[in-house]
Parts: sequence; C-alpha cells; structure tokens
Amino acid sequence: MERVAALVEKLTNQLAEKADKSQLKQTAVQLLAALSESDQFNNLPNNVSVMIPGATEEIAEEVEVRIPNTELQEKLALDPIKDLKTAIGINDKFQFTATLFNGDEKAFEMAVKTINGFKIYAEAQFWIKSNLREQYNWDETAVVVKAFDLLVKRRFA
Repeated sequence: MERVAALVEKLTNQLAEKADKSQLKQTAVQLLAALSESDQFNNLPNNVSVMIPGATEEIAEEVEVRIPNTELQEKLALDPIKDLKTAIGINDKFQFTATLFNGDEKAFEMAVKTINGFKIYAEAQFWIKSNLREQYNWDETAVVVKAFDLLVKRRFA
C-alpha cells in the first residue's frame, strides 16, 4: 500500500504543478499496475469512477476506467516514447536506480542510453534479459520492473 500512496501523492503533485499529459498518464499507469498487484483491489468491479483528490474544479473530471482481467500493461493503449531519458521522471529515475540497479546511477544511465540505441523492441528486450535481469537479479513480478518494462515497450511502440 505504500507504493499506491506514493503514486497517488505523485499524481496529486503533478496535477498541482500542471504536469505534462504524458507524465500524468505514466503515473496513472503505474498506479493502476500497483493496484492490480494488490490483493485488496482484485475484487473491484470493471467499471470504476475515479476522482483525483485535490484537483481543481477546472481540471477535475470523472473518468470511467476499465480494468481488464488480462495483463493490464499489455492492453493499455499508450503514447509512444521517443527518448527514454526524457520520459523517465526524476522520482522514477531514483526508484529505478535504487531498486533495479542497486543504486548505481551510471549503470542506469548507460542502460537507458543502450536501450535508446536499439532499433527494434526485440533487440532491446533480449539485451535487457541477457544483461540487466540476470546481472541485477530483477524480480519479474515486481511493480517497478513492470513499470520499467512498460516504458521500454512504449519506446518502441
């Protein structure tokens, strides 16, 4: 639940700062992924109305969210990313660095640069699997790993 609370706070701060639409989407996707991982939220109905707390009246709106029963990240239609480095926010950068790269910021930067250099998703996916996942012992079921994978997938969308 800590991850969910942190993402809700992040989304609230982004709204207050009138963040870019793509940043809001990225945080919302991470929030949905975190919620789908939690047993507490597995029995929610498919139709959920979401009202973002603390939003001003002019940007607050009720949105119907359909949470599919299949893999959430596979079904979400997201905007493509041109550059991973610019798409990853500062909070996510710190989280990815700390969690996925054992605090090694240079390794994170090199990984992002390498992934950006690939032409197709399959190449990037193979490189990540053979280098990063094994070297840093990533837990495939962790929300942060899924969030990173989703960003990489969007990079080649």
